[in-house]
Amino acid sequence: MVSVDTIRAYTYTNININYLIKNGWRKWVNRKDGTVSYFKKDKHLLFWYFPHGILLIKFSILKFYYGTNAKVFDLDNAGLIIKLVNHRIKRLFPSSSSIVPFEDWTCSEIHPLTHFYTDNVKDKITYLECLKKLNYPRMEKHKYTMGVQARNGSRSINIYSKSDEIKFRANNRPSTVSIEDLSINNIENIIRFEYQVKKRSLKYYFKNNRKVKDVLRKDFCQNMLLEVIKNSGLNNPFLYKKETLSKIKKEFGKVKARNLIEFITDFNEKPEDYINAKYPKKTQSNYLRILKGRNINPVFLPDKVNKKIDFTNFEEPTKSNTQFSLFKIFLLIALLKMCNALRKNNYIKPVELTSIFTAEAYFHEDGGG
Repeated sequence: MVSVDTIRAYTYTNININYLIKNGWRKWVNRKDGTVSYFKKDKHLLFWYFPHGILLIKFSILKFYYGTNAKVFDLDNAGLIIKLVNHRIKRLFPSSSSIVPFEDWTCSEIHPLTHFYTDNVKDKITYLECLKKLNYPRMEKHKYTMGVQARNGSRSINIYSKSDEIKFRANNRPSTVSIEDLSINNIENIIRFEYQVKKRSLKYYFKNNRKVKDVLRKDFCQNMLLEVIKNSGLNNPFLYKKETLSKIKKEFGKVKARNLIEFITDFNEKPEDYINAKYPKKTQSNYLRILKGRNINPVFLPDKVNKKIDFTNFEEPTKSNTQFSLFKIFLLIALLKMCNALRKNNYIKPVELTSIFTAEAYFHEDGGG
C-alpha cells in the first residue's frame, strides 16, 4: 500500500504576535541570522509562524492518526486527515477567518512510502544487503547496519528494517516508543521504502500543483514512488547469480558478456575498495548503464529466498493474526525500563527541538511527532 509519513505545508496569513505568546507559542531565534519565529506543538502537529506572514505545519500523518508511524494509512481516506487538521487549526485560531483550509495550503515537503514484505528475517536481511549495493543515480549513498540512505540536497531515499528502527529508538530514545508501536503484527519482516521529497524538488517537478489536496493522493504518491524505483533500477528484480549471468550471456556478444560478467561478479562479491581500484568510476557507470538498458539488475541475490520481491507492486499481502511476538516482548521490556528510570527522577527533562529544516538520518526522522 502506498502511504505518506511526514508532510510539511504552509500558507500566507497575518497573526497577532501577542495572541501567539498569550496562547503558549514559544519564541525561536535563529542563531545564524537572528530571525525570529514562533512555534507550538499540538500533540503530533508542529506549527510555526514567521512574522513576515507565513504559517507552517509539519507532522507525521501516521503518528497523528495511529499514534505510531509503523502502520500505513490508506490515502483513499486522505479527506479524513484534512478534516481533522482543519479542526485543529480552527481550535488554535478560533477567531481568524484569513487562514485558508488546510487542503489549499502549499506543500513544501512530503514523504511517500510503501512497505515490502518478506517471509522471514533472513530474507529481509538478504534483500537489505542487496539494496545497500545498488547504485542510486545523482545521490550520495550512506549504509547503515540495517538500512541504506541515498540523498542529495532536495531528495532522500530511505530503505530500512522498520523493526530495527523501532529497536534503535527503544534502546537510545525509549520515550519515543509508544504503546501503539507494540500493536503492529509481522513488523519483523517489513522493509520500508520511504522517499523524502523537499521543497526544491516539489517546485521543480510539479510547479504550482503543490496544494495539499493535489499531493495527498494515492495516484500522485504512487507515481512518485514508481519513478524513483525505476531510476534506481529496482523495476528490474533481484535474480540469483546463475540467472543473472545467464541473462547477460543471452543479451550480449561473447566478448562484452565476458567483461560484464567479470565486472558484475566483482561488483557483488568484492569489497568496495577493490572495485574502485580495479574499475574507474566512469567504467563502473558505463557498465551499470549498459546493464540497466537491458533491464538487468547488477546486484544478484547471494542466498536463496522464500519469495522474490516485486518492487513495482505496492499491494499489501493478506494480514496475519500473529500473537504477541518476541519483538513486542523486547519493546515491552524497553518501555518498562524507561518507566523505572522515570520513577527515579522527579524532574522534567527539557526537550531540545531540532530545526525543521535539518535532514537527519533515517532512524532519527520522526515527522515532528
